[in-house]
Amino acid sequence: MYYYYQHIQTPLGRMTAVVNDETLLSLSFTDSKDYQTAWDKLQKQATLIQISSHPIINQIALELEAYFHGTCQQFKTPVNYVIGTPFQQDVWRALKALSYGDQVTYGTIAEAIGLNPLSIIVPCHRVLRKDGRLGGFNSGLHRKKYLLTLEGGRWNE
Repeated sequence: MYYYYQHIQTPLGRMTAVVNDETLLSLSFTDSKDYQTAWDKLQKQATLIQISSHPIINQIALELEAYFHGTCQQFKTPVNYVIGTPFQQDVWRALKALSYGDQVTYGTIAEAIGLNPLSIIVPCHRVLRKDGRLGGFNSGLHRKKYLLTLEGGRWNE
């Protein structure tokens, strides 16, 4: 089995998109805490091949560009959760259902979700602590603030 990957440059840093023939499997900032963990899990499932072009990666790259320009509020790229526990996958599905600009508390979804292999697409940046303050974000609070600001979000300082 083969998975294909390509690096995508965003205003918040370099990301790696991993796909199979049909869906996006992973989208992670290359400097996030769980990047290597996700990469290792994907490598155990398939041979990872770097490519210069792929229809699904092209689609997510265009959607990300539109998102960062404020013109994409819903990602349409098909995703598949191939890593993570069943609980984590349930949490990611719940987070993916959040509308653009919506925010919830960790207690609403879960106290912590652990690894998120689809940054931005599965919008864990929209999750706040119970007191409305910013909580942990695997890819860094500076990115969480940027994404929430882009979406018109508010939080307690």
